[in-house]
Amino acid sequence: MGFEQLAALKAQLDQGANRKKVASRSTSSPVDVTRELKQPTKPPRTSADAAARAVTILQRHFPHAFPRSPASKVPLKVGILRDVFAQAASLGLSERDARNGVKLWCRGQRYWTCLVEGDVRIDLTGGIAAL
Repeated sequence: MGFEQLAALKAQLDQGANRKKVASRSTSSPVDVTRELKQPTKPPRTSADAAARAVTILQRHFPHAFPRSPASKVPLKVGILRDVFAQAASLGLSERDARNGVKLWCRGQRYWTCLVEGDVRIDLTGGIAAL
């Protein structure tokens, strides 16, 4: 092929590309404004949110065992989780959420400072639990 033939083929290709651009512009649909203005999505619910919700429910139903701040936390009896599991269904909590709520409650400096060796521990009703 000669140089002139290559130049003619290039010109044909350029014309074909220009036609495709014009055709694609004319056949494209107009922009849908409702599609562009989407509602912000809610962030996914995390286990930390569920645990905090469980603590709030436990505080509402068992205020002596799970006092609200600024009251100091009280040492919970050994095996309190079994008692919470027994009440979880009536409170609308899954076992997982109840476990994570108690775990969140018992984590942290406020709870660990209330634990004293040989001191009394509190059950769900606020009564003194047998050691």
